Amino acid sequence: MSLNLCIIYGSTREGRLGIRFAKYLQNEFGKRGNNCFLADPNNLKLDTLKNRYVDYDKGKAPKVLEELHNEFTKSDAFIMVSGEYNHFVPPALINILDYFYDEYRRKPSAVTTYSVSPFGGVRASNPLRSFLSQLGMPPINAMLHAPFIGKHFNEEGERIEGDLEERKKEFEFFASELEWYGIALKEARNKS
Repeated sequence: MSLNLCIIYGSTREGRLGIRFAKYLQNEFGKRGNNCFLADPNNLKLDTLKNRYVDYDKGKAPKVLEELHNEFTKSDAFIMVSGEYNHFVPPALINILDYFYDEYRRKPSAVTTYSVSPFGGVRASNPLRSFLSQLGMPPINAMLHAPFIGKHFNEEGERIEGDLEERKKEFEFFASELEWYGIALKEARNKS
């Protein structure tokens, strides 16, 4: 079963390298037959949150929020792509997520992190997982961490270095877990 997946990337920094990892996820999940939407804060250009989507009268929300609402509503699962800023989640990622709530309800989420260091952004994982739970999109147990992001991925989102066979196995496990939960919860939502 093909799923609608939303990949939410969280960096607006100059020279950002994490977009390579976001594209990698988009490419790889697409190869598995899923429809992938990449929410990139540099393209969205959202202001710092003042009004959530639901705070607007019907048809009065800014176009970017209306489009995100539509994408998030039709999504079956969400994949977070987070760097680590001072051992925490980047503000751009939190800002995107804060605009919405009901759109996430009873849909699984997955956490992926990256960094230019050997830690791969892992310290941002736990606070992000806790936040996702509160938003109503429970995170799956599998996670992906991408250390040395600039060395291991090119600008097109292709993995170019590292133990490619082992990384492929990691991705396959991660993807199959997210898809399993995505299908199971989609079927359960359709029955309710």
